[in-house]
Amino acid sequence: MKRLLLAIALVAGLVTGCSARTELTVLGPWSGAEEQSFRAMFAGFEAQHDVTIDYIGTPAVNQVLQADVQKGQPPDVAVLSSPGELARYTADGLHKISGVSDAEYSQQWRTLLRLGTPDLYAVPVKADLKSIVWFNKKNPPDASARSWPGLLDYTVRVKPAWCLGMEAFSTSGWPGTDWIEDILLHQSGPDVYEAWANGALPWTADAVRAAWTTWGQLLATQGTPGMRSAALLTYFGDAGKQMFATPPGCHLEHQGSFATGSYPKGADYDFFPFPAIGHVPDAWEVSVNVAGLFTDNPLAREFMTYLAGAQAQAVWPARQDSSAFSVNQKVLAASVYKGSVSPRIAAVLASAPRLCLDASDVMPAAMADAFSRAVLEFLGDPGRLGDILSGLDQVRTGLADEARLSAPCG
Repeated sequence: MKRLLLAIALVAGLVTGCSARTELTVLGPWSGAEEQSFRAMFAGFEAQHDVTIDYIGTPAVNQVLQADVQKGQPPDVAVLSSPGELARYTADGLHKISGVSDAEYSQQWRTLLRLGTPDLYAVPVKADLKSIVWFNKKNPPDASARSWPGLLDYTVRVKPAWCLGMEAFSTSGWPGTDWIEDILLHQSGPDVYEAWANGALPWTADAVRAAWTTWGQLLATQGTPGMRSAALLTYFGDAGKQMFATPPGCHLEHQGSFATGSYPKGADYDFFPFPAIGHVPDAWEVSVNVAGLFTDNPLAREFMTYLAGAQAQAVWPARQDSSAFSVNQKVLAASVYKGSVSPRIAAVLASAPRLCLDASDVMPAAMADAFSRAVLEFLGDPGRLGDILSGLDQVRTGLADEARLSAPCG
């Protein structure tokens, strides 16, 4: 009988031990291969702490998080597509974080991760560098194309110069918003860009109108009948592949660093920075997925510190065929970023003197959606620009009271 009671006690102890194993809930936007890469980032944390992380991946991450917060049942941690989305929760459930080493992140990133407040609220998971122009190294543009006058001259001489694709299902048009943002940033400077992104500058302002007009003039040099219509129907991930065709279907692509993930395997590509259009301070447009803390669970706080550290930050960029980048300054080793292209992108992301978040990622969702639709309307009929900008400004004024990130540049 004593042996039986002892056996029962041992089994009960094992069951109790298993049921006591702590679990964290993390909500994020990724599934498939991206989910596996994200899981690999925190596998070390699970092993170190004997914890199971319940990751929930959904493309509707914003809607799910909003509903969970309203119910008072938020996940421990949520990963959103931009600091702008996360900033809306600084007064509604988002917790300040600590334990992130200042030595691992530049002052620019520490500013952006404070979400317009004095305190740190976000941890970067992976980032993309924008403000770049891709080309096929086997068919490179003239060196002069790296300046704005030279780029204009190149697009007049080489047709079609640009690889354009605006199709992106429910978010079609966003590749064109990147064009407008980059032109505005490099034509009018970070201060004007920031005022426009945070809603202080009207869409009808001269600087904003000039950005749209400049893009229209650049596309007009393509000189290819049906180019605009073709761009509306071309999936953005397929557009750049035409650079590697024989003969090339296009020669340059304005796209973020993630573009390399859609280029043909073995393709030999390179990039140059989007050139300054006027006498403005140098700046780069970036986008970043960020994690926020939504409970005061001590283990969740430890998880955020771990996620920000170099060990976790190096995992996703180092995976085979990865086009992900960390902004951690300690993650620049050749073992992580291979070849001649990735190390340069990583260095810019980690330490560029001026960084500005993608303006669409800072705007309220209704404004960003209207912006994407406006790009499609503009490509369909550039002559309607005045009406298009007036319509966008009506949306802006209607969202004047909606919370948004006040400082999108760092």
